Amino acid sequence: MENQKGQVLKSACAGGGAGLLSGLLGAGGGMILVPLLRDWVGLDEKKAMATSVFCIAPICAVSATLYAFTGKIEWDAAAPYMLGGFLGGIAAGFLFAKTPPAWLRRGFGLLLLLGAIRQWFPSLGGEAPVWDSFWPSACAGLLTGVLSGFGLGGGTLLMIWMTVFGGLKQHAAQGVNLLYFLPCSTGSMIGHIKNKQIAWKPALCAVGAGLPIGLLGAFVAQRLDASPLRMGFGALMAVIGLREVFFRQKKPVENQ
Repeated sequence: MENQKGQVLKSACAGGGAGLLSGLLGAGGGMILVPLLRDWVGLDEKKAMATSVFCIAPICAVSATLYAFTGKIEWDAAAPYMLGGFLGGIAAGFLFAKTPPAWLRRGFGLLLLLGAIRQWFPSLGGEAPVWDSFWPSACAGLLTGVLSGFGLGGGTLLMIWMTVFGGLKQHAAQGVNLLYFLPCSTGSMIGHIKNKQIAWKPALCAVGAGLPIGLLGAFVAQRLDASPLRMGFGALMAVIGLREVFFRQKKPVENQ
């Protein structure tokens, strides 16, 4: 009983952290929720990834609502990313059970490190070309949608794409990113539920804590300058990227 109570509390704290990241930075939150569910709550790696996707969807929906209410979402820009994300999510849901997570995780860690460098030094390598037409944006949503569907934080990489190549400012990219994850997670949930990969009790606890904190983070983000957000986002990517590259899976505890 005590162990179950501890898991409930840890799941709620993990969801709260993901909610804060989602609202404040416009990232899905999976890049911190997966490590917390895996290493702290004790889920095995694949269940942590699938459960993260389930948790982040309602948190993103709440944060996106506030962004939309304050007029911070560029709907035309969001459409191709949402289409690509939905298709990528469907692909991820059905490929998930057959894909070893270790190489995906380490590859994602390396991309996070590169993204962190880009966030800290936006002018590094000169001005990047802008590919903001429909099909390049949809393809970016498709590719990152596969990662998002795996629970590997594809929204974080999409944020980098949109601010570097997509021609969007930080706050606008945050709003689009929150919208993109909704169809993406819907598509991937078909496969995750079919394959019984979601740990329901930790998921519901994480969602319950993440929703109000996500809303608070989104409210605060509207009043902050984008530059400190970008630098903080880069620091977080660097820390998590290093950890994922060198992570070794521990034996998971029994969970529901």
